[in-house]
Amino acid sequence: MKKSLIVQVVLCFYFAAGAQPISLCRDNPHYFFYNGKPTVLITSAEHYGAVINSTPEYKKYFDVLQQHHFNLTRIFTGSYLESNYYQDAPDSARKLNWEEEQNTLSVRPGKLIAPWARSNVQGYINSGNKFDLDRWDAQYFLRLRDFCREASSRGIVVEIVLFSANYSPSNWMNSPLNQQNNVNQTEDVPYNQVYLSSYKKLAAYQLTMVSKIVDELNPFDNVYYEICNEPYWLKGIPEVDPSVHEQQVTPEIYKWQHAIAVRITQTEQKLPKKHLIAQNFANTYMKVENMDNVVSILNFHYAYPPKTVTDNLSLNKPISFDETNEGLNTAEKRKEAWAFMMAGGAVYNNLDWSFANDDMTGMGLNTSGRKRIGTDVWDQLEVLQKAMADYSFIKATPLDTTYKISGIDLYGLGIKGKDYMMYCVKSKGGYPKIWNCSLPRGKYLIKWIDPSNGEITQRKIVKSANDSAEITVPTFDKDQVLRIKRL
Repeated sequence: MKKSLIVQVVLCFYFAAGAQPISLCRDNPHYFFYNGKPTVLITSAEHYGAVINSTPEYKKYFDVLQQHHFNLTRIFTGSYLESNYYQDAPDSARKLNWEEEQNTLSVRPGKLIAPWARSNVQGYINSGNKFDLDRWDAQYFLRLRDFCREASSRGIVVEIVLFSANYSPSNWMNSPLNQQNNVNQTEDVPYNQVYLSSYKKLAAYQLTMVSKIVDELNPFDNVYYEICNEPYWLKGIPEVDPSVHEQQVTPEIYKWQHAIAVRITQTEQKLPKKHLIAQNFANTYMKVENMDNVVSILNFHYAYPPKTVTDNLSLNKPISFDETNEGLNTAEKRKEAWAFMMAGGAVYNNLDWSFANDDMTGMGLNTSGRKRIGTDVWDQLEVLQKAMADYSFIKATPLDTTYKISGIDLYGLGIKGKDYMMYCVKSKGGYPKIWNCSLPRGKYLIKWIDPSNGEITQRKIVKSANDSAEITVPTFDKDQVLRIKRL
């Protein structure tokens, strides 16, 4: 039998057997179950515009992710776009030229592909005709499905981000949902009130878009949905509006997010497959007090130190580090990722600016704008991905403060008396050369590992006599991984 025919037979059997979308793992709901096994999601991903921007060649991008065993990407759906970020800000605020940055969410004139079809009326602010929100663009959904299909063939999960805070009037001016960009007479809405249910017509088009996307993607097992990116900035950000001093999470914002989540679940009631829903709660930290029962994943941005994991573990849901800052600062990304995952996190998504409009290989080959190369951060995050694949994290629990070393910030997972993996970050001051580690009586293999390259720096066998073993701590500059396995 030819190889291609064998593959087709295997795929037919797989789908006939009732393959299911990525889900929470029954044995440990802090993690996922996907493609028949417990799963964590670790990636270094582009800036979310690979579907709505017709310039990026996403197959090249997926090849890079697959090569480094990354298994997640994140996309926006077309309700939000970026122009010159913060161009409405006071002079003292930061301004970025997105063309120079080669940002995939800053779509060049004529390159936008959105869920809605174009009308025969000229006047879209970023070139071409205005949108007709009562008609769908077939080419958009072909591209969206092909994107998810290509990702699936490489074992990559796609987070579908339905909406985003607009941050500034200039970003909102690019959206097809803006009154000036469509022929449907949607309300004239300020950028920071777009998601208020009081604007009935706009809200109806938002919900209709959700239903359409959820319906189109129902056959895919490698997708889950995020309601809104950074909803705590829906009413503005300090860089644009000096009256805004902190993240704002109000009852009306929660109400709107709940309505979107309910629309997802209602749409899928009549469909074969049911997908997970994520909610973005905060930048840096929040202890979530009232979890929406239709939400399965807790998303956070810039979540280091990983206290947001520790303080939300009792919710028994996957906790996600969904966006990073300074994505090519390799040492910082390594530290964030290891600490978050060792604290009990399930997702680490590094926002990687090496993937550019004109170069989705991440190798700095674009002919204009900033040229960045992502190989260092990919190689080092791949060490973490392989370490997690080699560890039975599904049976482990985050270590408590019993496991601590003076002068070192320690984060770890442990299967009591059997297998431990710890991440050690050098903090202020010195640290002891010998650590008395709490371990049940027995013999253990001790391996110290350099997280920058995965190489073993020290290997010893120790015995624990009275529920304590003396472990030699090697000299290191920044960080080390400690693996303790019972023999």
